[in-house]
Amino acid sequence: MKAPALRYTAFMRRRGITFMELVIAVALVGILAAIGATSWQQAQHRSKRAEIPGNVEGIRVAQMAYFASWDTFVEDAGWYPSKLSLDGSDRQPVAWPEVGSAGVFDTINWHPMHSVRGRYSVPVGTASELQIEAESNIDGDGVPATFFATESSSGGWDTGSANEF
Repeated sequence: MKAPALRYTAFMRRRGITFMELVIAVALVGILAAIGATSWQQAQHRSKRAEIPGNVEGIRVAQMAYFASWDTFVEDAGWYPSKLSLDGSDRQPVAWPEVGSAGVFDTINWHPMHSVRGRYSVPVGTASELQIEAESNIDGDGVPATFFATESSSGGWDTGSANEF
């Protein structure tokens, strides 16, 4: 029995790809890159904002240590660093004020190790109640993400973010 003869077609002679195949491949790569770039940018913003809750927790721990020693919390209505812009024009980290010019943070002996991407405040309250606030506008949309920690009436802590991110 004889095997059927293979027909030699134009498809078998062709080497390489057509222009249309190249255009489709480039378009698909472009679409995937656009989707990936957006996801990458959002992940960068989330990672940069992640320093804010950690710093709020550090301030809370420093305030608790101060309270354990002096039976009072310290308050300051100012924001530190004060030169941090939240309108989206300045999204670079800002140096923390020098020791001696950071108000309440000097009193509780809390200073971040590096420049910060948010600003922090310990608003005026009472000596037995504490509130810590932080704001940051990493994504530059003009709407700052707000973080806070407050002492509840039961003595516990409520920490969180006022804005979803």
